[in-house]
Amino acid sequence: MSTSDRELAYCEFLDKLGFGSSDDFSLFEKAMRHTSYVHEADIPIECSYERLEFLGDAVLKLVISKYLYLKYPDYKEGLLSKLRGEIVADKTLAQFAVKIGLNKYILMSKNERKTGGENKQSILACAFEAFLGAIYLTRKEKGYIEVEDFIVSNFSCDMCKIEEKLEEINPKQRLQEYTQEKNHTLPEYVLVSKTGSEHNCTFEVAVYFEGKILGKGSGTSKKLAQQDAAANALEFLKSEGLWKQ
Repeated sequence: MSTSDRELAYCEFLDKLGFGSSDDFSLFEKAMRHTSYVHEADIPIECSYERLEFLGDAVLKLVISKYLYLKYPDYKEGLLSKLRGEIVADKTLAQFAVKIGLNKYILMSKNERKTGGENKQSILACAFEAFLGAIYLTRKEKGYIEVEDFIVSNFSCDMCKIEEKLEEINPKQRLQEYTQEKNHTLPEYVLVSKTGSEHNCTFEVAVYFEGKILGKGSGTSKKLAQQDAAANALEFLKSEGLWKQ
């Protein structure tokens, strides 16, 4: 495909996604260049998608952090970080890339393509982040807003599916796996205190195992306090060399 043909294809692709045409074709061309392609074409490594990937990764994490922060006002930082990690994982971003058809535009060497490069999660994820970086730069002062709208409007359902798996990845589940492996018993959560008004109260919970306190936690519900206590217990076990993630 010639350069002019690729430019037309990119413009049609952007228009289909609701961004409209862009007057900076070079950035989208760069966002699609895998490192194997620039090596094969004997052009500088700076012409690959790596720098745009760096930028897009930062923008994406900010978008997801804001989304989770607003959606889950009671969740502690550790739990929010875990959720964000699941959403921005290569596996998830690769699915996002395929969903919008971005995989059709990635440029890579003949050898990389022969070895299945177009299906590699890492390549698809990096190209997706580079694409977001290009959107952010070309839309100037509206860049962040357009990336945020694009992510939330196109992938909110996918993110909800990940969020529904929260119970599978939360600290309580991981602590339970640890205690069951140790002696086939469950950790015990004990309410320490409840403060504040009925509609604005804080619970403090301690988690015990084998008669010892492993950690304490707080939250606006017993469930959140238990999750916080479990997270602190895991951190304690990790510091003692008794648990590895």
